[in-house]
Amino acid sequence: MGIDVTTAELKRQQKESGVDHVIIIPFPSTAIANNSINIRLLDETRKVNTFSPYHYIRENYDTDGFDPIPDSYFGGKWHWMRGVQDSSSNYRVLEDENLPGLTEKIRNTGKPVIFEEELEFTKRFVDMFPGITLIIPHLGLLGGFPLDFLRAFKNKDNVYFDTALGSQDMISEFVRAIGPQRVIFGSDVPFGTMRGELSKVAGLSLGASDKELILSGNIIRLAHPCVQIKHQ
Repeated sequence: MGIDVTTAELKRQQKESGVDHVIIIPFPSTAIANNSINIRLLDETRKVNTFSPYHYIRENYDTDGFDPIPDSYFGGKWHWMRGVQDSSSNYRVLEDENLPGLTEKIRNTGKPVIFEEELEFTKRFVDMFPGITLIIPHLGLLGGFPLDFLRAFKNKDNVYFDTALGSQDMISEFVRAIGPQRVIFGSDVPFGTMRGELSKVAGLSLGASDKELILSGNIIRLAHPCVQIKHQ
């Protein structure tokens, strides 16, 4: 996308906003073109203790020797899996004979996957592959209407939502409907800012313990025990 997010910029926003730790995810278009961005991102997080890496799950669904989320990463990211023009779902993916084996590998890691697809595609995926922990970014905003996502997955305990770029009113509605235990703070730098997105959560009419779940507790719990070990 011609956008470069530097370590210096992330650290500047951390200082400005008071954010202690950052989950870093490769740009999908960059990761699809070349897996080296996954490696570069991991190398950077080893230099900066307040950065934690997520692994972009690339387009190769052949399960032989393919590790969708290697041990060093705390979660994965799927963005329009073989999608059309990086903006709509490719429903033929759901017929790929290698997809069940790949999802089983992901399930066995116990790690969450940030999953960005159209609502109908997401519904089919969740029904086909129960047990995978999914985080739907932007409250579903880029895959449809957030309240439709909320209605579809309200009773799916393995489906979480991140707040990035959502309105404060919409974030509040999600928390009211599914509780703070399934809502996760996100900033979506560079399309949002840590300070601006944080202010939405900070301004919610919630107790301190509920805000703590949204801001850190949920993602630490989901992102595997290694996250807690790293940041002790």
